[in-house]
Amino acid sequence: MRKMAMMVAVLMLAGCDGGKPATPANVPSTDSVAEAPTPASSQWTIRVHLKEALSDMAYWLVEHHYPSYVVKVDGKEVVMIGPFESQAVAEKAKADIDAALVKGHRLSQLEVIPPKS
Repeated sequence: MRKMAMMVAVLMLAGCDGGKPATPANVPSTDSVAEAPTPASSQWTIRVHLKEALSDMAYWLVEHHYPSYVVKVDGKEVVMIGPFESQAVAEKAKADIDAALVKGHRLSQLEVIPPKS
């Protein structure tokens, strides 16, 4: 438990800028959530259909080392995992994450999303 508390504290502090004043280049012009799922690319992604709080799922994915991000789709925030180079890689990752979700008693469902054309 102590290690977990230390890890969380380190992760929280890693996001801090150490009290440095914000420069105009470091200040985002909009909120940190993107407006579209992903730009047109050849990358595959996995969409998480949440059955729990977005923050809980995002924390769980970070804790289990899955590359995830949050986007807005039709005004709702959605968790996406990826990108993956091919459909086969995305399907394998989905199977691995599904197994980890079941093991962790999580109810969220996953869907592989093809690249935008």
